[in-house]
Amino acid sequence: MKLYRVLALIPFLLFGGCATTPPPPADSPLIPLQKANLEAVFEEQEGLEILWENAQEVRDFYRGGVQQKAKADKDYRDKKYPEALKQYNSSNEFLMVVLKYINEDVCEYTLFEGTCILFFPNLLIADNHLKAGKILKEMDRGSSAQRKWKQALPYVQRSLQSEKTEWGLAVQQELNSLLGTR
Repeated sequence: MKLYRVLALIPFLLFGGCATTPPPPADSPLIPLQKANLEAVFEEQEGLEILWENAQEVRDFYRGGVQQKAKADKDYRDKKYPEALKQYNSSNEFLMVVLKYINEDVCEYTLFEGTCILFFPNLLIADNHLKAGKILKEMDRGSSAQRKWKQALPYVQRSLQSEKTEWGLAVQQELNSLLGTR
């Protein structure tokens, strides 16, 4: 990342409300799919498309990652697998920048005064790896699919440590099923 991009992130980190929230207690309630789900995340991040070269703040990288994931999911549903794989990788590149600064998933993340968003960079990366693995399996690249699914596990576990969601549990269960683990 170029120096000017890093420098542009500093004011946002200092004044943009980037305080991380403590992990929820072990007995925290399960957040239902009606409250935290992929479609809701997509809806919140619609609008002006964020390109890599224009992303300057952590929220830009998050929005860009979500937007790339939305495109990838559409290509996945349309069985445009090579395009979907590229979009999933692009989404992960955006989201990895976010994780350098904010490593927890939060159901009600305060973006700025009065505006809260669903903030799930770990879970989005896990879901990207899950779906990329499914594509690779469809392309008869089973060992590559297994690697993708194994890469997804730490992200979904980190997400569930931050926020216990039905969405995260479903992704974890599917990964465990695909990997043949408990």
